[in-house]
Amino acid sequence: MTSRIAVGQVVKRKAVIVKPHDTIHKIAKVLSRNKAGSAVVVSGDEIVGIITDRDILDKVVAKGRDPKAVKVEEVMTKNPVTIEDDYDVQDAIDRMMDKGIRRLLVTRLGRPIGFVTAADLLSALTTQNQEEQEEEYPEETPVYGICELCGQYGPLYKVYIGGEEKWVCESCKDSLNL
Repeated sequence: MTSRIAVGQVVKRKAVIVKPHDTIHKIAKVLSRNKAGSAVVVSGDEIVGIITDRDILDKVVAKGRDPKAVKVEEVMTKNPVTIEDDYDVQDAIDRMMDKGIRRLLVTRLGRPIGFVTAADLLSALTTQNQEEQEEEYPEETPVYGICELCGQYGPLYKVYIGGEEKWVCESCKDSLNL
């Protein structure tokens, strides 16, 4: 039985909200203080873009532009790809692969709540698969002791002989064809 994981359950990075007219200098400080790699650019109630540490490096620092003079709206990625928090993790992976992106903005009723990365999504799926396998194949803890038939010490198996429960070693179990 496959249980569904909603994207909202996987969000680890809360959305940092910035304005289009903020300077890159200010945003760099905000990202640093929040230990975040990206921020959502919001104008009024509308998401207008995202800005990432990569945008700041590539479009401002590497080009020798003044971070105190450059506005967020000049270097942000417009119309970011989003996904609602109640969508399935697989939908998020498909959307990221389709758009060729590394981060996906998660929204709830159109409002930003955070980001997920491919690593976050894959980790959630891996954890889910491991849990499902454990349910399908519960790991038996080996029992050690003295075989009730031959007296040898070692791993024991529970068997029923004539309706009676016995703990026997592997060789006795094999010889009984159980």
